[in-house]
Amino acid sequence: MCSNSAINKDIHQSIRIKIGSEFIDMPLYNHIVCAIDLTEDSNLVIQRALRLASHDSSRLDLVHACEHPITGYGEQSGKSHKVTEIQIRQSVFPQLEAFANRFGIHSEQLHIEFGRSADVIHALAERLGADLIVIGSHGRSGIRLLLGSTANSVVHGASCDVLTVRVQAKTEKC
Repeated sequence: MCSNSAINKDIHQSIRIKIGSEFIDMPLYNHIVCAIDLTEDSNLVIQRALRLASHDSSRLDLVHACEHPITGYGEQSGKSHKVTEIQIRQSVFPQLEAFANRFGIHSEQLHIEFGRSADVIHALAERLGADLIVIGSHGRSGIRLLLGSTANSVVHGASCDVLTVRVQAKTEKC
């Protein structure tokens, strides 16, 4: 989507997007899962998702995926692993909540999930009945492209539409 695009909702449950001098109609999405990495680029990803939700934040859930923490004794006792996940949630939630507050998204619509990013994004979208996933893409090339990216994995494994938003390359939090 171009930076000079304008969006207008029309009667037929679609939105009209102006790109340059042309207008195109896109379906209005009912439930959007927006995957963010907690970098400043997340602002742009959320803004694009809200546009497609016709600026109705109640139709948008935010998700941040974290890898499972590696603990020394977690497999034997099961306790170390759980405590570490709780600690990560306590650290990540305020950051996720700050993005949500900036855009009027309620705390019930925030999700911190553990596992492979694409897998947890797919699972959450399925569980919530989402018809669109919005995710940032850093547009990597070379060896990073050959190894794959989260956005690429989400696109290829999703059972609903996916919008990738081009963002600047930054380091992820988890």
